[in-house]
Amino acid sequence: MSKRLIIILALAFVVGLSLAAYAEVQNVKVSGDLTVYGLSRKPYTSPTLDNTESAMASIVRVRIDADLTDNVIATVRLLNERYWGNEINNAGAGAKNSDIDLDLAYVTMKEFMYSPLTLTVGRQELHFGNDMIVGDPDTNNAVSTASPFNGVGAAWPRDPDLSARKAFDAIRATLNYDPLVIDLVAAQVRKTTLNIKDDESLYGVNAGYAVNKKNNVEAYWFERKIGRDNTLITNHNKVDTTDNIGGRIVSRQIENLIYQLEVAFQFGTRVNAATPTKITQKRRAWALETAATYDLKNVKRIAKYSPTLTMLYSYFSGNRGSSEKANTAWDPMYENQTSGNIVNLLFPQSNAHILGGILSVKPVEDVTLKGEYYAYWWDKVFSNGQVAGSALTADPLTMTNSKFAGQEIDLTAKYDYTEDVQFSLMGGIMLPGNSFDKVNRGAAKEVIGSMKVTF
Repeated sequence: MSKRLIIILALAFVVGLSLAAYAEVQNVKVSGDLTVYGLSRKPYTSPTLDNTESAMASIVRVRIDADLTDNVIATVRLLNERYWGNEINNAGAGAKNSDIDLDLAYVTMKEFMYSPLTLTVGRQELHFGNDMIVGDPDTNNAVSTASPFNGVGAAWPRDPDLSARKAFDAIRATLNYDPLVIDLVAAQVRKTTLNIKDDESLYGVNAGYAVNKKNNVEAYWFERKIGRDNTLITNHNKVDTTDNIGGRIVSRQIENLIYQLEVAFQFGTRVNAATPTKITQKRRAWALETAATYDLKNVKRIAKYSPTLTMLYSYFSGNRGSSEKANTAWDPMYENQTSGNIVNLLFPQSNAHILGGILSVKPVEDVTLKGEYYAYWWDKVFSNGQVAGSALTADPLTMTNSKFAGQEIDLTAKYDYTEDVQFSLMGGIMLPGNSFDKVNRGAAKEVIGSMKVTF
């Protein structure tokens, strides 16, 4: 990864010298947002642990965009995430509450060497398609240990899904041949030690084509590589690779209806420290997402409430067994999706069938009400008495051989106080299914209130 980045940056440097460009600040824009949360959560985990939570938290971001000469824009955004009343300046987990971190830091160069080419270099957000594969470097239900929202072990509170950290250290080249847009990406996601090959890197190509005003198609390839000296694959001396090829269709062909379909195949070589030394598996996994959103504004009796209805189905393959030559479990990669707030917090986006429905209405001008329902089934069942762990912790969950994983209902009310201030209240309940032993079948509940100010 490092050699490729050095070559790319060296070429950019040479071109910059040849052009002898001098950047002057033409315009500076300052913006940002402040979000305050009030949390009451009892996530579903082992009954042996007290996992109730009641906390106040906030996230603040300040962004500066500087327009320079010759189509150059520099962007920097600072971030602070914190729990109220838990500030320790010198030591301890609470020290993270005092940190002001670098969230974004990149330069955008338009018409770089070639008029259709835009080059973006630095710490930036990457979102492709519906964020099923690339959108969050930690996935949507995890966060960097630099954040106070990253609870460790049995420590509470732990709210990684609330974190606003979504940036990759990357180089992105965008070729705009309207109606065809091609993105090439190289990112260094993690590097623990500078002088060993322990990098976690991301490479990819995404091509989007606007067939017409109502239909868009995308095709992509994304590869994650983990170096042979990474602690995840100790003693194997092999590189772990996860390749994804897939495509996405978005159609507005039918009036008031938006239909989406995305299918991806995952392959490569899986290396894991949990398997015997030098034992690897081939990756052979599938994912599918489909959704239809219908705007009901033509239904006379309810048109004034601006109703929309979404129906969705998702599939992420599970693993047939640890003794198989091929691992068929879908790796969530860098997903940035939520199909149920509580389930998203507790379990990885893998080994699942998800069926859902979302209804949104505006009873009055500044108020939006949304109801969500999701049902979950495992793709590959567990055995009776098998002990599994959630994504959130290693809390023991005793399983049965039933496929039904449960259901979740989320209700959200949003109030636009002004154009810049929004209040929100969300309540959710997750009811575990028969795939969990009776001792692990208690309901999970949460209530989250928030206020967001944008400036």
